[in-house]
Amino acid sequence: MKRFLFALLLLSITSILADQSCMLNGHQPQGIGPIEIDGLVYSQTYDFGLISGSGCIEGVLDRWLCDDFILDNDYYLSDVHVWMIWTDEQATQMNFVISEDDLLDWDPNTNTDVWAESAPCTNTFTGDSNWGYEIYETHCVIDIRFYPELYAEKHYYFEVQADVTDCCLMLLSPAMVGDYCWYDNGSGVWIRSDVAFGGGRDVFFDFYGEPVNTMESETWGSIKTLF
Repeated sequence: MKRFLFALLLLSITSILADQSCMLNGHQPQGIGPIEIDGLVYSQTYDFGLISGSGCIEGVLDRWLCDDFILDNDYYLSDVHVWMIWTDEQATQMNFVISEDDLLDWDPNTNTDVWAESAPCTNTFTGDSNWGYEIYETHCVIDIRFYPELYAEKHYYFEVQADVTDCCLMLLSPAMVGDYCWYDNGSGVWIRSDVAFGGGRDVFFDFYGEPVNTMESETWGSIKTLF
């Protein structure tokens, strides 16, 4: 899987109105890199030097971020990695939704949800820090009974929220590929990042999984009967 390369962007700290997001900008010297595991099926992976902001996604205020993706094969997704700053409480689970752009209008407000789940997560310090806070790689493991089955060449949006009551920040990059990311500040309406944050952004995230054609239907059925 080809990894995406981004342009280096340095920005100063910026405050955003409370009804949009507590987005932050800027950076400090890079530390160690993120964790790597086998099975990568889609990547907009974290790069400290490419941090261009953040958005609050705490569950208590029902805030979300979403970004689009297209897969090159049919996959069951098993793991999700995102990169976070926790200002206090660290999440033990994250809330996810995957929706399909079935109208092909590149607007998540009109999408159809195809999967939703809360997945347990572990937070590993990357060795990096920014704005006086440590940066964590948040690894979420999906229960095998609830793996989303996603299909090649369909235009999906990945929606994410942290199940916490304290402000937490999901890290953003410059626009990478496809549509900009979108932000829901708790209103229930998606606003594109160039409007919400004053510039186009994307979310750092990685998906891991298994090709559908390697898990025959009979085997898949047998796995599910074990639970």
